[in-house]
Amino acid sequence: MRLYRSIVFMLVFAGCAFLFSGCASSHKTRETVRAILLETPTDYRMAAYLGFFKPRKNFMLTDIKTDLLVANVFQSRCTHCRGLTKNLNKIYSLVEKEGLFHKIKFIGLGYGDDFIEVEDFKKRYAIRYPLFADPLAEKVKVKNIPATFILKITPAGAKVLYEFYGVLPKTEDLLEIMRSELSPAS
Repeated sequence: MRLYRSIVFMLVFAGCAFLFSGCASSHKTRETVRAILLETPTDYRMAAYLGFFKPRKNFMLTDIKTDLLVANVFQSRCTHCRGLTKNLNKIYSLVEKEGLFHKIKFIGLGYGDDFIEVEDFKKRYAIRYPLFADPLAEKVKVKNIPATFILKITPAGAKVLYEFYGVLPKTEDLLEIMRSELSPAS
């Protein structure tokens, strides 16, 4: 009986460790992102938000007119991803309120989601920034879902400044991280 309890405990512990591995991990990095080609949003407001005022079929992340890009990789069926939308919407609103829209933009990528799932997710959670479908989950490689990246966009490429898996830092802390990356000293 004692062996049985020990085995059950180890299995439960291993299961919990597996479930929560990466849920709140983050780190600062400076690695360059490989080229990612996305379809230009058909909604003119979303295209204009990204800095595209003339018709175009596709774009690269480095084409987005911004200094920093907050890119969230999600799955519409993921409970953690759905919970994260409230925080991202709040951060988006603070960036808007502070007048930083010309320097910080947001996008989302539905990892394994088709266009209909992404559009439903956007409507259901009142997301005001562009979301893109990645039905084959081939655009980015991530360790866990949800994943949120803060990218520095330069003519030389997009560099990952921070990556967060699972929960994000407090809204004010994340906004301060972004402000510090916008300062001339960074």
